[in-house]
Amino acid sequence: MSEKDIFKWIDSLSVGFTEIDLHHKKLLNILNKFKETLELPDAEYKSQIGKIIKNLCDYTEYHFSEEEIIMKTNAYPGYEAHRKIHADFVAKIKAGLTGLVSGDKQAGAEFSTVLGNWLLNHIAVTDHQWADYIHSRQ
Repeated sequence: MSEKDIFKWIDSLSVGFTEIDLHHKKLLNILNKFKETLELPDAEYKSQIGKIIKNLCDYTEYHFSEEEIIMKTNAYPGYEAHRKIHADFVAKIKAGLTGLVSGDKQAGAEFSTVLGNWLLNHIAVTDHQWADYIHSRQ
């Protein structure tokens, strides 16, 4: 990640699972690319935003499925609630697609900020809950 990144990884976000931490860093990187795209001329923005959003959707679903495997394998008692949080977030991404692919940069800016802040909070709070539970049992 570069100095101009909006959504920054800090070590306190680490959940203590290297693969999951790498996923989180990649998601933040995708969101930073999203933000950078907003600075492009309109035609370039319109041509690139669809690819970035698809990458965000696909990688988010992959990441969530990997987290859910870890939680389920380790009998995390909050698994179902956490899985629902993930499903709601994916639905939120998909619901916001229309405004983004139409080229509305204002909608894009607001959407990327909401997603980035949600992700940082989710990692810092909710993901730490399952990770702390699993670490405490090992």
